[in-house]
Amino acid sequence: MTTALAIPVTPTRPTPEAIDELASRYALARQTKAEAVASLEAVEAEAIALVELWGTVPPHAEKSRRLAGRLSEFTVTKSDVLTIQDDRVETLKEALEANGYGEYFARLFTLRSKYEVVEGAEAALKAQSLPKRLAEKVLNLWGRCITVKPKKPSLKVSVLDPGKPAKKAKKAAR
Repeated sequence: MTTALAIPVTPTRPTPEAIDELASRYALARQTKAEAVASLEAVEAEAIALVELWGTVPPHAEKSRRLAGRLSEFTVTKSDVLTIQDDRVETLKEALEANGYGEYFARLFTLRSKYEVVEGAEAALKAQSLPKRLAEKVLNLWGRCITVKPKKPSLKVSVLDPGKPAKKAKKAAR
């Protein structure tokens, strides 16, 4: 929510004192903002730590943890970023093609504007019967092709209004 501030328009040039007063208000506002951001970050870190320590995993949300109070609820969700190293994917592709298993590459990656991991690639690595030496090389090259980086956990805070009736729980699928 932003509030529009009335900017005084004066037909005369502002005095040096008015400019100094505006600069002082600006500096104070920046300091207040920095303190508020630091305070918010500290409270957020405390909430995330509490949820990670005491929270429970909600149904069908393996990467989330939830901690509920009487009128509030914290949910922390963690996720990862998968980065694909294109040059290393090319090396893997060349190794498979050089050993006569070029078609196997399509079970691991697909080329769009860049490589993406194929769904079920890890299962394909385990299931495919490649010669032992090639399997070791492929597994090693595969590991070099991707990088998994954890993202900053997201925090969702819900505060209930005691004046409103509670939401009805969803029925569990049978």
